[in-house]
Amino acid sequence: MAAPDWLRTVIAPDWFDRYSVRVETYRLPASDRERTSLAECIGADGYRLLETIYDDPSAPDWLRQLTAMEFLRQMWIQQFHAESGWVVYWRDLKDSPPTAQSLHSPYDPDCRFGNKRSTQWVGYKVHVSETCQPDSPHLITHIETTTATSSDNLVLNKIHGALAQKECLPGEHLVDTGYTSAEQLVSCQAGYGVELISPVRADLSWQAKANQGFDATAFEIDWHNQTARCPAGQTSTKWKLGQDDHGNPHIKILFRQKTCTGCDFAPDCTRDKTGRSITVHPQVEHEALQQAGANQKTEAFRQEYVLRAGVEGTIAQAVQAFEMRRCRYRGLVKTHLQQVITATAINWVRIADCLMGEPFARTRTSHFAALADSA
Repeated sequence: MAAPDWLRTVIAPDWFDRYSVRVETYRLPASDRERTSLAECIGADGYRLLETIYDDPSAPDWLRQLTAMEFLRQMWIQQFHAESGWVVYWRDLKDSPPTAQSLHSPYDPDCRFGNKRSTQWVGYKVHVSETCQPDSPHLITHIETTTATSSDNLVLNKIHGALAQKECLPGEHLVDTGYTSAEQLVSCQAGYGVELISPVRADLSWQAKANQGFDATAFEIDWHNQTARCPAGQTSTKWKLGQDDHGNPHIKILFRQKTCTGCDFAPDCTRDKTGRSITVHPQVEHEALQQAGANQKTEAFRQEYVLRAGVEGTIAQAVQAFEMRRCRYRGLVKTHLQQVITATAINWVRIADCLMGEPFARTRTSHFAALADSA
């Protein structure tokens, strides 16, 4: 404990009732209202302590320089809203900072809250790259550790840069859909000579979901004249350059309201009374995305992409046999070191299995599913 003698002179007597018990043995109130009341009481105590440390002349100067004190100050600002007279409110989600900036552990300022489909966690995210040749052991070539809120596709160039430095850059990189975007399809090929093999994100427009309307792929785009022609043969009237929510350039193409209103195809084309519009990527990225979408429908793509399932087995091995999901250290740097050491151990095990003639592990099949294979 820092400055215990000074602390005895400023603490309130009821603090001993609330904080003498270690936090792991707390028994929280049963109702949400009582829990909120307790949280706001703790928030008020924390603000009083911070005010005393930063404003009381008797407080030791070095207390303000402690990393833990600055962390406490930031955590309290994020968690509580204080008004005059020490009226403290627990912030709700709408009043909280973005997830990428929110502190979630008093012991590790780098960890963040992650959410992927149905999985939620507080910590980090690890990206695993490995070889997949059928006649050699599958070895992990790179480990990239990021915050839990980092987008997968934004880390791909960093992974390729690291693989290039180690002279392990693949000609083809089989990745999950989350790593793939129109921008990445172009930049990976142009910057590193790497072809991404991945399903592209599905078109979420209602036309594409209905599988009967005219989605963006049904429009013929004239890049030179900056126009588009719809399935009914009408030509667009506006070509607007803009950016998406992530700052990436895009093009919005609009058709005249009068043209769309009188069109026989309107029910299958648009529900917008002001006329149809489509949003596309710049030409090179748009064409790369269309080509990737066409390729993923082929049998050759399906057979090649099956190899990516191997990395799921690697993640399972790392989690179940090497406890990769349990951080033994605090901070992004030390967590990354742990994961690199874990990957090295996995490689040694796989090399040993190869030298001893151990075959690759096969996907487990239930006894019931095996009946279909033997029929």
